[in-house]
Amino acid sequence: MLELVDVEFKRGNFTVGPLSFSLGRGEILSICGKNGSGKTSTLVAANNYIKLEKGEVNVDGNNIKNMKINQIATKIAYVQQEIPEPMGLTVRDIMEIAGYTRENKEEDIQKALDLCEMGDSIDRDFATLSGGEKRMVSIASGIYQNSDYILMDEPTSFLDIDKIHLLENIIKSLKKMGKGILLVLHDINIAINMSDTAILMAKGKMVSYGPPDSSITVETLEKTYNTRFGKYDSPEGVRFYPLEYDK
Repeated sequence: MLELVDVEFKRGNFTVGPLSFSLGRGEILSICGKNGSGKTSTLVAANNYIKLEKGEVNVDGNNIKNMKINQIATKIAYVQQEIPEPMGLTVRDIMEIAGYTRENKEEDIQKALDLCEMGDSIDRDFATLSGGEKRMVSIASGIYQNSDYILMDEPTSFLDIDKIHLLENIIKSLKKMGKGILLVLHDINIAINMSDTAILMAKGKMVSYGPPDSSITVETLEKTYNTRFGKYDSPEGVRFYPLEYDK
């Protein structure tokens, strides 16, 4: 289990926390909120990239601050929102770097890329890929890392509709494999219909936390986004939509 226990930290003058939540294996947890609410910072803290002011992050019973980098990598994979463009590296190189803690197996690299429909690009220069293609390779590299928990920051960014549908199926497959998936999402409708648990954040604090049908409601969304919301049922599940911006 990945646990944040009373975690509090600062990004400049901005304080995030206290935050307490947990993610088990075979579960999907989504975090939603406005830009600047602390979503990405929470993922960074969960991966031990930020010094905590208070609290602790535990991975399968071990305090992450006492773990070495390679030990953390076997437990947590982090797919960042910003995609770096390392010069001169191929897709294969990117995959091998992501899997530095494991024995690099060609068939496993190819399998992860094929899952993300990027198998034919294995020898391409990463810098020549489109934004959406880079996103899918980044996701494939996180899968290839073969960690128990996968943190994805805005994984739907740059993706066309068909690729978003593919990504949803990939995440569901990872869940069936027993991976714990922590997502930062802008699309609340994806969050409510995919997640076992959801968090809404505003100004560095948790507005709500729990099963999506109780944590994502018209009331909690209005507190999170300062916007009136409507709700309707569709064949795909519950859908929320903004009515107007608060002036």
